[in-house]
Amino acid sequence: PGERAQRHAADEHLADAVRMMTIERFAARWALTAVLADQPAEVQAATRADRLRNTPDGLAEALRGLGTGALPSLWNRLGEVKVPVDLIAGERDLKFRAATEKMAAYLPRARVTVVPGTGHAVHLEDPAAVASIIADDPGART
Repeated sequence: PGERAQRHAADEHLADAVRMMTIERFAARWALTAVLADQPAEVQAATRADRLRNTPDGLAEALRGLGTGALPSLWNRLGEVKVPVDLIAGERDLKFRAATEKMAAYLPRARVTVVPGTGHAVHLEDPAAVASIIADDPGART
């Protein structure tokens, strides 16, 4: 609960700041976030273009309504998931690698795959690897 409250406060602060920026300035600031800083140049360019399609007001509202601190925690319900689950993380994304391992302990039919050479945006950095993981036969897992 303490971490969630801190995240909610940080998202509120960022939402206020975003509203005072141009979308170009926000995109440049967001690209400097530590978890995104080591992305390949082509991924950085694509994500920047995607961010520029937003508006400061829209991003602020997304932070307020969809940020980690705003959404309810569902960790206590992971055991209810009965279908196979693929948890995919980038090798360089230590925070989310740890989160996938933790989630897997609660999910009855989970598989964790760490994609070598990728970071936080593993789906953009190596889409073929992610597609291959998703396409693998989940029925083979018990």
